Amino acid sequence: MRLEKRNRIAELDVLRGFAALAVVIFHFTMNDNAIKLGWEFRYGVTGVDIFFMISGFVIYMSILRINRAEDFVVFRFARLYPTYWVCVTITALFVLYFEPQNFGLPQVIANLTMFPTYFGIEDLDGSYWTLLVELWFYFWIFLLLVYKKIDAIINHSLVIMAVIAVFHLLSPYYPSAYQYITLKIQILNHFPLFFSGIVFYKVKFNGLTNRYILCLCASFLLACYLHDKGGRSMYHISAWEHYGLILGYHLIFVLFIMERLNFLITKPFLYLGKISYSLYLLHQYIGSQLINALQQEFSFSIEIAILLTLIISLMMASIINQYIETPLNDQIRRWYSKKSQKIKQFA
Repeated sequence: MRLEKRNRIAELDVLRGFAALAVVIFHFTMNDNAIKLGWEFRYGVTGVDIFFMISGFVIYMSILRINRAEDFVVFRFARLYPTYWVCVTITALFVLYFEPQNFGLPQVIANLTMFPTYFGIEDLDGSYWTLLVELWFYFWIFLLLVYKKIDAIINHSLVIMAVIAVFHLLSPYYPSAYQYITLKIQILNHFPLFFSGIVFYKVKFNGLTNRYILCLCASFLLACYLHDKGGRSMYHISAWEHYGLILGYHLIFVLFIMERLNFLITKPFLYLGKISYSLYLLHQYIGSQLINALQQEFSFSIEIAILLTLIISLMMASIINQYIETPLNDQIRRWYSKKSQKIKQFA
């Protein structure tokens, strides 16, 4: 395991980059493009699953190295929102250019919150839905920090998973409420993956125990059970295909904690991981419009249009990462560190 800046784990950055690329290729090869190509990368829809596992591992690692709940809020804000706002703005400009009839300022403003669904407004880009899942996870972590329950995170997670299982099992008794809650609180369909990441952190640094094995089995089984309970994968792959992929992602984490993924640590793969957040935020709507435009305006084949769009998406993500994501993240962290020091001096 190699640590990067701010104790980032290189192998996980690489996996994050692969996951983002898988989602991009999935979106670029679906629907009409799949018909033109004669194939589609359906399995890429599950790239978000390993995203959530990585998030569980990394977020738990980060909260063990901060002092206050406020630190967590500021650091997560710095990591997510400035880049997100820029990408939302860029996407909105593409909507204004390609589909001005669908452009609306209220939609853009609502999307800037990262939870437009709570205003009854759709995501500007279809890939944004995962961000609200992440925010719910962060909110739960924040509560654990506030009430100083981080040491009991395994027990709390097991309780939540039990509640999720019961909530879904009893769904026939409250169909309307069930549909509404699963739509508005989508972490109910993905929490076991976050929990797997947390448990893998425990295994990595505390050693393997029977309890952790049972926890991983429980999270894996619940993640499989949730296949058709509201996630996106149910629309693109079969249940057994999804079970196999979830198992594969858990096995990848096993290789990671055994330090068998070091061979993936190369500069190109690390760079892909570095720009993965910007790439993820930019690719879907903008990519679909670029692919169509390249075919219609320049008569490119679908294959060439997708390849050029992928290159353009990577370039845009690189620019945003270099000039927005990294510097603003660093600047906000430095500002907060100085402010915190001043508060301590006058306390």
